[in-house]
Amino acid sequence: MLEIKSNGADWNDPPNPLTVLYKKLEQKPLDPIYESIGNFIINVNPVTVTQNDRRYSGCKQFIGHFATIPFVFNIITDEKVVIERLTKAIRMNQERADYAALKNRTNSFT
Repeated sequence: MLEIKSNGADWNDPPNPLTVLYKKLEQKPLDPIYESIGNFIINVNPVTVTQNDRRYSGCKQFIGHFATIPFVFNIITDEKVVIERLTKAIRMNQERADYAALKNRTNSFT
């Protein structure tokens, strides 16, 4: 299961394909604020027993936005290949020098 809720300039825009997100992750730094919200990757844990919640059981949610461009993402999946590729791309983004600079600047205000 792969559900792309948002992947573009605005949370409510029609979502772009994942290839667009992968390219952005190579080019621009994420916003470090999302480290405090599951570090961009959240284990989905449905809290009710509705049919809608059950379909997300065992899924990962990738959520965040970029620091220097208007681009947001909210993706829910249980597909192993997608989880591995998105996790790797996000973690590589967090190793960028510009991400580290943003993170250090953000931490100096807390």
